[in-house]
Amino acid sequence: MNKDGKNLFALKTYDTKIPSSISSVGKTVSEVINSLQNACGKLDDDILFDVRVILNELLLNAIKHGNQQCPEAYIKVTAGISGDNNAFFIIEDQGQGYDYELVRSRNKNQCCMESLFDAKETGRGIMIVESLCEKIKHNRKGNKIVAVKKISKD
Repeated sequence: MNKDGKNLFALKTYDTKIPSSISSVGKTVSEVINSLQNACGKLDDDILFDVRVILNELLLNAIKHGNQQCPEAYIKVTAGISGDNNAFFIIEDQGQGYDYELVRSRNKNQCCMESLFDAKETGRGIMIVESLCEKIKHNRKGNKIVAVKKISKD
């Protein structure tokens, strides 16, 4: 328990490596969602939608930008539930990484000038993920992201 009396356990519900192929994204997203629902019960439709978008964007970014669609590369996917009603998603590619703060600042400047729908394709996915998550963290290299999403409405 933490200082607020909340249970901070974490239950890993999904852990695998997938090929760096866009065709593997849909199946992986469904498997992650099934594993979360097996662990915590049926998720609200709005939360399910958000989780699908988050996972799709993170996996596509890892495949396209991280591994540059290299067929020999893989993506490590881990998901689970923490004791504070949050789902966590850890996506790690084998790429060179990127400067998250640089991409983020470029996107913020761009959004001041145009709407999200008119924004350039590069960087838009991470902005969407940020808006749907409670928290996002990156490793220093920039090839691993942890996204946290509240999965209950209380």
